[in-house]
Parts: sequence; structure tokens; C-alpha cells
Amino acid sequence: MTKGNPVSTPGDSPSSPTARSGDLELLLITAADLAGVGLDDFAELASPSSDEDPPPMTGPTPELTALLNKAFTDKAGREVRTSFMNTDSSIVVDVGVSERAAGAAVAWMSDMRQVYSQCAAWTMSIGDQEITVRVVDPADDPSEPLKVERRFGDEALMRTMLAGPVGQQGRITTLLVRDGDRALELTFRSLVGEPGGPGETRLATAMSKFLGAAPARFLGLPVG
Repeated sequence: MTKGNPVSTPGDSPSSPTARSGDLELLLITAADLAGVGLDDFAELASPSSDEDPPPMTGPTPELTALLNKAFTDKAGREVRTSFMNTDSSIVVDVGVSERAAGAAVAWMSDMRQVYSQCAAWTMSIGDQEITVRVVDPADDPSEPLKVERRFGDEALMRTMLAGPVGQQGRITTLLVRDGDRALELTFRSLVGEPGGPGETRLATAMSKFLGAAPARFLGLPVG
């Protein structure tokens, strides 16, 4: 949902006046930040991994279809992004920081909350394919999103979605953090692995470290 090709300056403090009123790039984590928190197996991609707008979506009712497409195609006034991938290409992490007009970030977060509370599932149209997306109940999500949400910013929202048929499902876990009129989007993309398998362990470890580093950089807190 966020777009851009950020150039980060690791030496600058994100809590400085310049960072708070100037370049959003300073609020994005960098490869140096990741190395500092033990994520050396992740490398920054040359360009963000998802430049395209989200595909058309269809919800259970016309009203929810309109809400889905409004929320997921919301455009910020300013936004920058970066992406990271681990060495075996099994996990991609997208990070975006955006700034909206006064009050617009609050409205967008409200729309996203409605999506997750009112749409347990929907479909995406990609070419001639209809892909089903299902929202994981927070009570069944091992990443404990409701606990994570309480840790960050003015408000935060975290949910996991499963996309595609069983056996070939992709998993998308997104954390949204709002700080005033600015928002952080931190998204993890991977295939669903065997419960308790090495892939699941790698994902859980990576998520834990990214959930510490990316919001900290965004909120002007120490990283690591």
C-alpha cells in the first residue's frame, strides 16, 4: 500500500526535529539496523517487492466490497517503502512509512479495523483467477496480535491472512502502527509451513526481531 524507493541514513536519529518534520526515509529500518538485531540473513531488495496496487477485491456484501477496496487502495500524501528477503527467499518483509492529511490516518485505521472485524474472508481477482483470502482469528494466531497491538504508538492493528488453496497457501501478517498523522506498515509474506517445522520457527524468530526494530525506528526509540 505504500510506495517509494527510500534512501536511509543510518547515522541520523529518527527522533530529531529533522526526522519528525522532514524525510520519512529516516523512519524506515535499514540493513544496518537489521544486522544490529541479529537479522544478518535478511538483505534489502533493490526495490520494494510490491509496487503494484492491490487487485480488485470482493467481499460478502456490496457494502463490504466497497470498504475492502477503499481501505486497501487508500493513498497517502507521502509514503516511502523498502523490502527485505532472507537468504533462502522463504520470507519477504515489506516496510512502509506514510504521512496523511490531518485526521486521514485515523480514518484509514478505522477502515482497516472494520475490514478485519466485518470480513472474515474475501476474494481477490488476479487475471482470470479468484483467490480466497481468510483472516485468521486473533485467538488462533500464534503471533498473539492483540498483545502486540498494545505495544506501539497512538494505536496499532495486527492481523494474519491466509491466501490461496490449502497446501499452497501464502501467509500475510501485517502490523499497522499510527503515530499522529503518520503510519507504519510492516508486512511479512511467506508460505504456510508445517506446524512446528523449521520454516515456522524461522518465521517466528524473524517476526519477533522485526517487530522490535521497525516500530522502534518509526517511533524514534532505540533500535535493538
